[in-house]
Amino acid sequence: MTNQNPSKQANFMASAMVAVSLIVCPSGIASAQSQETAQADTIAMVDFGQSKGEIRALNGANLGPPLAVQASGLNLNEPYKALKIPYARLHDVPLDNPGMRLVDIQHIFGNWEADASDPKNYYFDQTDDYIRNCIENGTDIIFRLGTSIEHSINNYYSHPPKDFEKWTEICLNIIRHYNEGWANGHRWNIRYWEIWNEPNVKRKMWTGTMADYYRLYVTSAKRIKSEFPDLKVGGPAFAGLSEKMVVPFIKHCREHEAPLDFLSWHFYGISTKAIISQPGQARKWLDKEGFHDTELHLNEWHYFPANFNKLNSDQKYRRNVFEGPDGCNGIDAAAFITAVLTGWQDTPLTMGNYYTATGIWGFGLFHVNDGLPYKTYHGMLAFAKMLDHPLRVEAGSTDASIKILAGENASGAKAVLVTAFKSNAGRIVLDLKGVQGKDLKVLKLDRENDLVPIQAEYKGGRVILDKPVGSCVFLVTVL
Repeated sequence: MTNQNPSKQANFMASAMVAVSLIVCPSGIASAQSQETAQADTIAMVDFGQSKGEIRALNGANLGPPLAVQASGLNLNEPYKALKIPYARLHDVPLDNPGMRLVDIQHIFGNWEADASDPKNYYFDQTDDYIRNCIENGTDIIFRLGTSIEHSINNYYSHPPKDFEKWTEICLNIIRHYNEGWANGHRWNIRYWEIWNEPNVKRKMWTGTMADYYRLYVTSAKRIKSEFPDLKVGGPAFAGLSEKMVVPFIKHCREHEAPLDFLSWHFYGISTKAIISQPGQARKWLDKEGFHDTELHLNEWHYFPANFNKLNSDQKYRRNVFEGPDGCNGIDAAAFITAVLTGWQDTPLTMGNYYTATGIWGFGLFHVNDGLPYKTYHGMLAFAKMLDHPLRVEAGSTDASIKILAGENASGAKAVLVTAFKSNAGRIVLDLKGVQGKDLKVLKLDRENDLVPIQAEYKGGRVILDKPVGSCVFLVTVL
């Protein structure tokens, strides 16, 4: 992580403001008209001579390409691979693959009364194929040990296990299968193992008490870490982040000497400020309790301009939320993605996992029926293209609603990701310091365009971009 030095950033942006007058009024004599333009323009300065480390691949996701529909013309492997997703968290996988026995404990070990030590009582075939497909598409695994969410009237699997020790033994054998070859298994070195999901979401995810969950976590986490000390075990994948929920869990881990290699939680909302600030708050709570090395995983997140209760009771409202231009998958959502992935670069977050890469009721990057990409897919793709320019450089904007991420690669190719999220800013003037290249390309993502090339004025290292209308994303590359 690279933290921004306030005084350095202030000096950097002061230089940007000097650039305003140079761009608007080269002669230095500001007419009334040029003053008016200066106030309207947003100046984004990028200095390719000032290193900021590397652009961090925080663009993990939930789910890999679905297997259940691959032979029906909905094979999403290639568009998925293009997103350069570093980690897929395997939660709710069966919901994206109807009729398949995948990932969840009850699908792998189907008969609770059976002998947990006998390999014949485990069914791995479909989960093996699912994980193999993720790995072949360049994506590693975060394995959630537990069950998928239940939206049925009755609950079937969200109950605390009958026997915590036996449940833990089943988990250990799953790990052995994927990392040590047990039961005709593999040596895939899956490092991250998460204990359950959202125990604070009562009934749908956990019918027990929080004390029950604490006991399950301590029992399983200590055994896993004891037998596999090089693996990372964590949780609890809280729905939301609050001191009232998180701090008691952290204290319980400390008091019972339970490992907590990563703390995980979720965010569904519309505030970029809130989601970008959460890792810093979580870091403070962990450090206070002595968990200085615990990683931070915000492993479900999505732009969500809606009410969950109304979503479940009003079908017309539900359709507008998922299919409407201003809903979960429209241009605001796409700009939210790139703004958040840009803002997270200067936080202590270890991993973000978008919910979801594919399917599931319209939360994915692709339409559930035809596999066509939403606007959000193109937002993720714009960030993925920045990972081809991983050497991050100094960048900033005079307007807080405009986020700038800039980088270059070893060959000298340069790229700038410009995000306007619900912005009323004027034209965006990119002042690119240290650019020698002449071959400029600008892609635009907005309500009408999906990362399509546009014409932009480029002279003397300065690029003039359109005035944003609401939300939009620009990807500027220079060779």
